[in-house]
Amino acid sequence: MKTTNALSPILVLTLSVLFIGCSSSTSDEKTESQESINYNLVKVDSFQVDNFTRVVIRDFSPEENIYLGYSIIEDDILEISPSGEILKRVNRKGEGPELYGTWNPIGLGFGPDNLRIVELPFMLAAYNPDYEMEYSHRIQSPLPIRANMPLGTPPYYQKNDTTLLLVGPSNYLTASYLIRNQEGKDTLQNFYQLNLQTGDVKSVVPYDENSIYTKSQGIFPELMGKTFFIDHSKNELVLVQNLDPEILVYDLDGLTLKNRIPVSYSEFLRYDPVSIETSPADESTMPSKRLAAKNQKLVNLGNGIYLLQYFTGITEAEFEARNSEDDPYNGQFDTEEQRLIIFKNGTQVGSELPGIKGNIILTLPNQKILVQEPENSEIEEEFTRFSIYELQNE
Repeated sequence: MKTTNALSPILVLTLSVLFIGCSSSTSDEKTESQESINYNLVKVDSFQVDNFTRVVIRDFSPEENIYLGYSIIEDDILEISPSGEILKRVNRKGEGPELYGTWNPIGLGFGPDNLRIVELPFMLAAYNPDYEMEYSHRIQSPLPIRANMPLGTPPYYQKNDTTLLLVGPSNYLTASYLIRNQEGKDTLQNFYQLNLQTGDVKSVVPYDENSIYTKSQGIFPELMGKTFFIDHSKNELVLVQNLDPEILVYDLDGLTLKNRIPVSYSEFLRYDPVSIETSPADESTMPSKRLAAKNQKLVNLGNGIYLLQYFTGITEAEFEARNSEDDPYNGQFDTEEQRLIIFKNGTQVGSELPGIKGNIILTLPNQKILVQEPENSEIEEEFTRFSIYELQNE
């Protein structure tokens, strides 16, 4: 049986205050009603995208009814129908007019007015549906990223007549890569905010004072990432860090914190941080990289419902028993060690759900999620499979 590391006294006190605050502001009747709700994730559809190389999907447009994807190695941007047919294939990699350069995108998604947003390590480009470049802005990134595919979707929101995007390498990678000294850790913020019209960039959303990252003197290798989304209907940014046991909700008008949603896990195995000076190759970083629990994916299903996927963490003995040179073990992709938590109107509801096979990519209308199925490691396939799951009441 797994044992869960005790939280530090400071963090335990913080959690106690959060839970007390939550219980005092929610009526017993409402809590009982919401806790009695149980959900299931049911597979309702699937499709495959035929292509010589692997395909990733990064966004969906309900208005245009298409997915936006990317063909690995070929470096093509793909527009894909709901049935998996490639409707348009465009290549904008290279030097010259309408091209975004020789680096691969790290972010890809739909923007306002049917724009296609392509985020590079040092640049952001926005194309119209004919893939003519409408905007191009430099980003002064402190971390060059060599990626073979887009890692996520750069979110945007409107403020008056201005379009703002949240960009930067720590959207997709652990921020521990950005920390070189204590000053870098103390001044680190969550996002770069880019003005699409002017190209102005500034750092926004500091780490919360109650965060384990703020309270710790060290860093957590591979565990200083986050998962987040923008809820356009409520004008909110919703965010959870890899290790913090609470979801933070920010008002987009001023990017100010407006709500905290505590998370209760069935098990969440933590390991100690390491000092800032520790080499990434040091053996002491192994538990943080391979064993520690982690909030993996937070998505918005609409109607006040969020879904959080997390990895429970494993012990070193469990890792050694499952790992081998011929078949390396990665617990973070082990569905037996993943759990899903549902939140409704700011409260955790129902029982935890088991993990699902594949990688949760994005949400679709009508409380559905798109999942990319695992690649066949034994044979080379000229297609990529996707499944659609629906959240249903029991």
